[in-house]
Amino acid sequence: MRFQRLLQIPLFFFFLFLLWLAAYPLPSWFEVDLFLRLDPLISLGTMAVARAFIPKAAWAFAILGLALFLGRIFCGYLCPMGATIDFWDWLNPKRGKDKGENAFERAGRFRNLKTLLLIGLAGAGVAGISWIFFFSPLSLMTRFYSFVLYPMGLMLANLFLDLLRPLFPHIGLESLSYVRYTVPLFNTNLFVAFLVLSILLLGRIQPRFWCRNLCPAGAVLALFSLRPLFRRAVSEKCTSCGRCVRACPMAAISEDFVKTAHSECITCLKCQEVCPEHAITFKMAVKVPRLSPEIDLNRRKALSAGATGLAAAALTMTNLHHLHGGETPRPLRSSRLIRPPGALPETEFQARCVRCGECVKGCLTNTLQPVWFEAGLSGLWTPKITARLAGCEQGCNLCGQVCPTAAIRPLSLEEKSFAKVGTARIDKSRCIAWEQDKKCLICDEICPYNAIVSQFVPGHPIPVPVIDESRCNGCGYCECKCPVEGESAVVVEPSGELRLALGSYREKARELGLVFHAKGRVQDHTILNRDEREGKEGPEFPAVKEGKKLPPGFTTN
Repeated sequence: MRFQRLLQIPLFFFFLFLLWLAAYPLPSWFEVDLFLRLDPLISLGTMAVARAFIPKAAWAFAILGLALFLGRIFCGYLCPMGATIDFWDWLNPKRGKDKGENAFERAGRFRNLKTLLLIGLAGAGVAGISWIFFFSPLSLMTRFYSFVLYPMGLMLANLFLDLLRPLFPHIGLESLSYVRYTVPLFNTNLFVAFLVLSILLLGRIQPRFWCRNLCPAGAVLALFSLRPLFRRAVSEKCTSCGRCVRACPMAAISEDFVKTAHSECITCLKCQEVCPEHAITFKMAVKVPRLSPEIDLNRRKALSAGATGLAAAALTMTNLHHLHGGETPRPLRSSRLIRPPGALPETEFQARCVRCGECVKGCLTNTLQPVWFEAGLSGLWTPKITARLAGCEQGCNLCGQVCPTAAIRPLSLEEKSFAKVGTARIDKSRCIAWEQDKKCLICDEICPYNAIVSQFVPGHPIPVPVIDESRCNGCGYCECKCPVEGESAVVVEPSGELRLALGSYREKARELGLVFHAKGRVQDHTILNRDEREGKEGPEFPAVKEGKKLPPGFTTN
């Protein structure tokens, strides 16, 4: 087996292993988002757009430093996109290359596209708009393996278990008869599958077409790899057979078989391994003839790419549905756009979120889902809580722990309970109790914060649910468990959400008079109105009095 494969394959499976670990309970012995932090496009691009240094994403600087010594080794050994493309190209090899077809001078028709894309992303970043998620190889691969292959793998595992289930009791594996995996559901999975398949099919044009021509992360690394210390050298033993040129996956070798475009070389050592004369070696600081220019880009094309990126950002920001944060005019925000607890204010959140899907994949209840255009074009594929599918588990804070750019703050469980994401509202026209006078206590019983109480109100012979907004955290369990078919009678909307870039959610909640615990809960047969809160008796029901109506040990606030 080639040297590159000896490192690339274990590292790829390590990437998949970390992705598997990105689930509840999250292991504390390793950072499961490590590979995302190593992507220089995610690191530099997010910091530039957010106008802030992000310590979690600073690992990529080590990769850039490594490129100064070893070239684009990240592309050849670490990147899961490169490993996936290599495997696909191995399954579907492009045949019929002549001696010089794959040479640097003849295979560079699309090579400058990746640099132009990088400049375009920088232009959009000047305006504060991030398009990194479209092109980051780590973001694309995390979404692909999380949204597409992961649920398919679990489904196939269930089918396999179903086939063998009758045999388990007879072979001493009776415990496996009860094993069944929960298969998560993901929005945008079809689009992600189509996008990655399109990238792989480009390999029919050129091997590693994405890496050669389209990857902006590769363009960043190319700028740091123009003169690496570890270089390819060719001795006088070379017979110009051309095997190295034909074998190079990046078309980094010139027509004379001696010069090398180091900015394109991924140090895979394939040329050295196929050379029949052993004329090719990789050495430190050896003097070799330069291939110039490696990056052939004139000023007009560069300026046009930057202007295009800036214009695209301006067009996005002038769209009616773009979320401008606190700026005027106020955006037409979707009433169903509920962000995860701990999400930064919307403008900062979109600037930092790289749409990797790590939080979506790891969500304990599967409530986090990527959106389409609910947050405007700039908010494409950002995560939201889909409360009708599932509620946000109050004992889980995984989404903030796995976010590689801190777009979601890593809150403790106590802090998270005060990170109000929205407020529940009852649609009385759909509620069984309000509309049909039928008993239903589900939302009352499921609410973890006692924000919903069932009360007798005039005109209704049975108790009906009423929401105390000061207690509602927006977790969405009431909406998820509502028995009404179709749209729930209880819906969570983003009104009253807390989005803090700094500071304590607990202190902010106290300042606003929010109470997210069961202490001091009023009894279910009382009415939440001003008279009760002031300790006065209402016209039909007496007020709850300290020490008489509550169980021993409980007091009202």
